[in-house]
Amino acid sequence: MIPKSIQQTDVLAALREIDRTGVPVGRQSRKFHLMYRGNQYPPKYVLTLASKFQTGRELDAGTFNGGDESNDFLRGLGFVVSHGLGPLPKPSVTSPKPTTGKTSPSVPLATVPRGTIRHTERCADCKTAVERLLAKLYGRVERSPKIDVPATLDGYAPAYRPSLQKVYSALQSMRGFTSFVRSTSLPRCDFLVPSVNVLVEFDESQHFTKCRHTALSNYPDSLSLGFDRVKWIRLCEKFDARDDTPPFRDEQRAWYDSLRDFLSQTKSMQATIRLWAEERRWCKFDPENANDIESFRQILGERASFWAIEFDIPREPLLGRLAIDGDWRGELALARKLLQDVCAKWPVESRVLSLSTCGAYLRIPWPSGVKEQSNNFNPSPEAVRELEASGRAACGELLGDGVREALAKHADYLTIGVDTAKAQISMTGNRIREAHAELVYVANLRTGVLHFTGKSYPTVDQEEGLVRISDLNSHFVEMNGHMAVVLGCHDLTIFNRRSDSVTKRAERVAVKQQFKTLCDSKKPTIVLHHPHTTIKVSTWRDAWGGVAARVPTVRSYVGTGCYSHKDDWANRHPRTAVLSSTKSRDVLDIVVQMAGVPS
Repeated sequence: MIPKSIQQTDVLAALREIDRTGVPVGRQSRKFHLMYRGNQYPPKYVLTLASKFQTGRELDAGTFNGGDESNDFLRGLGFVVSHGLGPLPKPSVTSPKPTTGKTSPSVPLATVPRGTIRHTERCADCKTAVERLLAKLYGRVERSPKIDVPATLDGYAPAYRPSLQKVYSALQSMRGFTSFVRSTSLPRCDFLVPSVNVLVEFDESQHFTKCRHTALSNYPDSLSLGFDRVKWIRLCEKFDARDDTPPFRDEQRAWYDSLRDFLSQTKSMQATIRLWAEERRWCKFDPENANDIESFRQILGERASFWAIEFDIPREPLLGRLAIDGDWRGELALARKLLQDVCAKWPVESRVLSLSTCGAYLRIPWPSGVKEQSNNFNPSPEAVRELEASGRAACGELLGDGVREALAKHADYLTIGVDTAKAQISMTGNRIREAHAELVYVANLRTGVLHFTGKSYPTVDQEEGLVRISDLNSHFVEMNGHMAVVLGCHDLTIFNRRSDSVTKRAERVAVKQQFKTLCDSKKPTIVLHHPHTTIKVSTWRDAWGGVAARVPTVRSYVGTGCYSHKDDWANRHPRTAVLSSTKSRDVLDIVVQMAGVPS
């Protein structure tokens, strides 16, 4: 059965996703086609995706029928469904009339019917679209720029050579080609954005070779990159491309790509951003469409290391938070750099008791000393101590080099979300079996003392993998006369009254009751919540309402999840509304727009 809650805007969001990712093998339709602005789409697959934008989950294709059931539903929303290919209707005829008061997202007009011409990574329009999107965001863009750096190793000062030498030597050793550099300077690149001093490279399949794999594997961990190095290495393994003209072409291309990646060190530029030609159908992004521009900025925000920072200061601030607009990778160097930039821009007249960061503000490797637990809900004290020590060391590095002293001029405490690295974001519906921990540290910025806690009430879908922090007392910490409750991501749902009726397992019921009893005795006045992402007003609304009803002593509260495009982006609520829904009136917001236009 097709959910009746699916609306026209959900279908349009599904069409936009298909425009960017295509239709999976086996999901095409030969008999019927939804027609929209010159494109054809398989009706049943469209509804499968549309359900995701309305309910959060794709609709199981086995639970409803194609043909009349799907077609009639779509026609009821104002769409045209045609039998067979036939001549394509004109866009003005096929565009449905709005059936609700909502504004429908724009879908770029395709000039060629879907399926007529196979889209490839060589699509010239894709690079043009990227160039135009960059220009919309950051102004002038230079195409095929010449970056003034040497191509030969001996052209670099001794301070830069060790890391480059390791990459160069590894490439020389692969197949015995030792003289593959045939230029004195770096060949032309793809795009340069002068306003933010960043290079943007558009990688097609010929860049993913064994040689590139070798080069990437020899990069130093400290090198700031504008892409996911592990993903790029896996793409090398997937494509295993080869170019033998000339015979050393793969070594040469891998070396030149490496020099571009090292520009953040050798040329003091922002970390080079890389886009994979096939990760999106880039030509479907419309540079004149505000939603497409914003989506592109968020994609850059996954990998760019620059941001815009704005302060929203209430009359008498008590708490503060870093409100990150974009995805956050949790890299130590970037986390420290952001805190330094925040301190540099912080207005001197404002000060807060505590500044909060999001869940997974730092991501750390899984400690080798922590063995698989037989019962993650009640792990061994040794495992928890090992996790605590690993997170504590990361926090120590974050606050070193004068960062703690700089922050202490503006706040008394800093809360730091620390996760062990894992493949999936922690959110309801993500079944996470991978061993992981979600920790929170409260740093006294004057003394440097760290208080430790972590998630105690995991989602049902992550219980199998999460090493839970079972000491509920650890969530309560005194801050200059204020009793604060420090919560991990899903911990806040302890207070969601709607979940009480569906929580049946004795262990989970007991955690909720014990936590509420502790609140009765400790009488907290502050709640500090550390979700990973938040893009909807409704996500935490019931839980915050439960806090107000159950713990009347609470006067100030704040949640700090990233406003991230990796979440249910098509159904996001306005950022200002989301921020307002997750704080009390005395919270100072430091809005960090990833890949933002510099102020």
